[in-house]
Amino acid sequence: MRPAWIAAAFFVAATAPAAAQIDEVRVGLLIHDTGPFSTGKEDGVDFNGEVIFNSPSGLSWLGAPRPFVGLAIAANDDATSQLYGGLGWRLRLSPQVFAGAGVGLVIHDGETDFDPADPFLPDTAYLGCRVLGRLSGEVGYRLGGGLSASVEFAHASNAGICDENEGIDTVGFRLGYKF
Repeated sequence: MRPAWIAAAFFVAATAPAAAQIDEVRVGLLIHDTGPFSTGKEDGVDFNGEVIFNSPSGLSWLGAPRPFVGLAIAANDDATSQLYGGLGWRLRLSPQVFAGAGVGLVIHDGETDFDPADPFLPDTAYLGCRVLGRLSGEVGYRLGGGLSASVEFAHASNAGICDENEGIDTVGFRLGYKF
């Protein structure tokens, strides 16, 4: 199933509007299903990659958020992988320190329907819907030469729209390169 996620990520990147220029790329490791809103049922790490585009002029009324697409591939075959996208805002706190927030959507390969007979019940997050909302936040430091390091927290859930809503949180470290 992993090659399908990689193909989907390449498809999203290849079909991005020609006018959209890549502003930044990030890669990192995320601790899977850990955080204040998670069940903690799934474990392991996620390999994360994200592409951030320059903000289109039409979004200036929203504070010029930058569109992004990303992929979090769970290292554990039984854990949920995610393809996500949305809009992100960055606040410069000092010449080196920054904070950011994002909002978007997730498509995942995890479980949606709760089954009390499921033998993996204690190890499976039941997410209810195939498409989830995603909120994220980060704090980072510019290392110089376009490089940065940041700590990110992300939460994905359906906000009670579907019957099951256990949600998934990730927390991790990422390196970025701003063009």
